[in-house]
Amino acid sequence: MTPYEFVGYTLLNTSAVTNIVGVASARTVTHGLRPRNSAVPCINYYAVGGGSRFNGIERQTISISCRANTPAGARDLNRVVTTVFAGAQGTGILGTNNSFDLGRGSLRADQGLIPEDTVDGKTIYNAPVDIDIIYAASTVS
Repeated sequence: MTPYEFVGYTLLNTSAVTNIVGVASARTVTHGLRPRNSAVPCINYYAVGGGSRFNGIERQTISISCRANTPAGARDLNRVVTTVFAGAQGTGILGTNNSFDLGRGSLRADQGLIPEDTVDGKTIYNAPVDIDIIYAASTVS
């Protein structure tokens, strides 16, 4: 499992997240760009640049975009996602997950609130957060 697969797995298996975005459609939590005209609330996530490696430990920054119809909805989703990853160490949901052993997941940056125009002329709101995933290089399968 790679760091981005771990993030997706964790988001899709955290009831606080799925209670907001739902799981009826695989398009509510996606890796890469947000699918055009996808329903909100939704999450898309992707690796930011290259990771770093030192003495067998790797770090990858993942940007997670939390979108909703209202600014408050986007910030609420952002808070839930931040709570899932902030300051966690290899225990609980952020412990060993499907062959990925997390060393640490932590908040890197809260990017504020970004209004976005949709194709149909409506405005949705994005409250992105960047997290660092730190793990032993041997963890990635």
